[in-house]
Amino acid sequence: MVDKKLVVQLIEDLLSSKNEDEQLIIYNKISDIVLDPEWSDYIFHSYEYYDENDNLNVELVADKIISYKPIIL
Repeated sequence: MVDKKLVVQLIEDLLSSKNEDEQLIIYNKISDIVLDPEWSDYIFHSYEYYDENDNLNVELVADKIISYKPIIL
């Protein structure tokens, strides 16, 4: 089970970092610990988790990311 607090912290770190190398390291950390291959789309390519003031609800995004269940064939 992925720690939601860790995912929230990493997303916040990713969004607050101004350094591209640091962003890449954080991005890769998130990718390594979550199963959802689309996790970054929820942040960067969707408005579903943003409010009317364009503030990301990081808690909701983390919930969505950690709730991902792969389809086993």
